[in-house]
Amino acid sequence: MGGAYAAIAERNGAPYHNPAWMGFADLHSVGVSYADLNSLGLVRNIYLDYVQPDKGYGASGLYWNWRGTEVEGPGGVGELGYAENTLCYAIGKRVGRYLAVGAAAKAYFITTDIEDTGGKGGGLDLALYATPDPFSTVAFVVRNALSKVAWDTGLKDNLPLELEIGGSYYVLDELVVVVEIRYERNHYSAFTLGGEYTVKPELFFIRGGLTRRFDRTSPSFGLGFRLDKIRIDYAAEIDPGNSGLGTTHKLGMSLDF
Repeated sequence: MGGAYAAIAERNGAPYHNPAWMGFADLHSVGVSYADLNSLGLVRNIYLDYVQPDKGYGASGLYWNWRGTEVEGPGGVGELGYAENTLCYAIGKRVGRYLAVGAAAKAYFITTDIEDTGGKGGGLDLALYATPDPFSTVAFVVRNALSKVAWDTGLKDNLPLELEIGGSYYVLDELVVVVEIRYERNHYSAFTLGGEYTVKPELFFIRGGLTRRFDRTSPSFGLGFRLDKIRIDYAAEIDPGNSGLGTTHKLGMSLDF
């Protein structure tokens, strides 16, 4: 759905996309996903998470995200590696019947094969998730509300402040439409419109979306399959040709228990 998940995040991906949603979780879940960015075989992303429903002190979530690449070394000799590891503990708590709040504390570890080019740091995300009626949701996520990164060179920096405002609405029992606007460093960065259609309840879903980033619009589509408490999802974001990059493929699986 173009990545418009702040207002529709459920279990797998919730600690990352919107930790406040976990306040509505009623089952434990574990999930994993893999992405090959732009189909180049260079930059890969692995995501693993766990969600535990509220035991009286708030729902909890954990995730680990790895993004890395290996490129040809200087003069074509050897390879140079780069990796970003993110570890996160998230919490979500319902406040009344229709609203939940959440937060995610993140630790970053950046490593490279080039001396003095790594770093480490942390950040804090804040989130709201509301269900004003049975047909709609509203979400607001502040990424890196607080952050700090210390580089091996001795320099320090802040991660970019990101805002996500989203909403979803069930047009039909089988069709949900989602909209999301994103800002980075107080400037508009993307608009996404997406949807999911339930072909067969609790079994087969199809998804699609359009994301407008500055001067480029990227279409995307996806498929979801559910077998009892196991769910398998596939998604593809198609490059429209303006950047010359390929399609990004993502594959995920989650288990509820």
